[in-house]
Amino acid sequence: MKKHNRTKKIIISVILLGLVILLISSYQPILIGAGRFLAPEGTGNADVVILEGEGRIREKAVKVGIELLSSGNAKRMVVVLQQNGGDEKIFALDDYSLLLVKNLQSLKLRKDQFLIIEVPTNHPITLTEARIVLADLSKHGVKSAILAAEGFHTRRSLWAYKQVGLSLGIEIIPFPIFVKYRSDNWWQKAEGLREFFWESIKFSYYLLRGYIPVKSLLVT
Repeated sequence: MKKHNRTKKIIISVILLGLVILLISSYQPILIGAGRFLAPEGTGNADVVILEGEGRIREKAVKVGIELLSSGNAKRMVVVLQQNGGDEKIFALDDYSLLLVKNLQSLKLRKDQFLIIEVPTNHPITLTEARIVLADLSKHGVKSAILAAEGFHTRRSLWAYKQVGLSLGIEIIPFPIFVKYRSDNWWQKAEGLREFFWESIKFSYYLLRGYIPVKSLLVT
C-alpha cells in the first residue's frame, strides 16, 4: 500500500512538474497571441489610409500614413480629429487643423493627397467616429481603407469601422501603430500592460452593448 501511494505521489509530482514547465515555456507565445488578438494586422492596398487620432495626431501616425502613400499602398491619407460634442469646443482646435494642413504640406503632400475630418466625441465614441468618417468617404467613392489605429485599440476600432463599412461597401484593413510597446513585448512595458487591460475592458463593453458583433472574437 505504501509503495502504491509513493508511486502515485511520484506520478502526480511528475505531472505537476510537466505542467509548470509547459506554463513557463508557453507563457510568452500566449501573451504574444493575446497582443496580436487586440492588435490584428491585415495586408493589401486601399483607396485611403485613415489615421485615427484624438484631439491631436501623433507624429508616428503621420509617418506611417506618408510611408503608405509613398509605397503605393494607399492613394490618399485621411486624418481624423476628435472634438467635444455638443456646444463645447476645444480651444484653438480650428488653429490646430490649419497648422496640421500647413505641416502636412511642408512634408511635400499636395492638398488632394490628404483630408482632415473632425468628429464629435459622442457616445459610443469609436462607433460614432466610424459612421461619420465612412459616410464622408463613401461620398468620395472610397471602396477600401487601411485603418491605422494605436496599438491595442485596433481590434475594437477595426470592428466598429468594419461593421459600418459593410453597409457602405467599404473594406477595412487593420494596421496597428505601436509607440511605447509592441505586440511581442507589451507585458514588459507599463504602458503596454495598462493599454491591454483597458482596451480588453472596452472591447468587452462594445461586445456586450452590441456595438460590435460577437464574431469579432473569432474573425479578423
